[in-house]
Amino acid sequence: MKLPRDALAENPPEEPNEDAEIAPGAVPIGLTRIVDAMYADINNPAIATDDYFANRTIFTTINAMVHRINDAVSARLDGDAREYRSIDSVQDDKVSNFFEQEVLNSVSVNGIPPHKLTLKVGAPIMLMRNLNPDIGICTGHDYGLLSSNHTSFTRR
Repeated sequence: MKLPRDALAENPPEEPNEDAEIAPGAVPIGLTRIVDAMYADINNPAIATDDYFANRTIFTTINAMVHRINDAVSARLDGDAREYRSIDSVQDDKVSNFFEQEVLNSVSVNGIPPHKLTLKVGAPIMLMRNLNPDIGICTGHDYGLLSSNHTSFTRR
């Protein structure tokens, strides 16, 4: 895919290696700069519409970076974060000791949602599975998070 040069964010020439060595889990300065530039109006509901998010995309090739980008964008959103976790227990005790829980919770592969999902009101979310195609709740649709409670959330 060829992107126009003006669609790419560049690091200033005086900081060529600012992201060369970063601590695991840290958000690189270059990524912070990109997120700040692309999502400057993320907390303004009049501006941060579905089109606002649809026209701002950061491409990456690995899931670990996707999670870092999502965390960096979420950090810019006002409000409290709510954490949703996958079910990580089994009914049969004989099977439950086969894999360590920490190992299973750390698996990050394409097509499987993460064990821990952190959301804030206003966050853009995209469905990765068809939930109810008859009413349009299906793969690839973008939504905004309106509200959340302990077990569910409401989309716009």
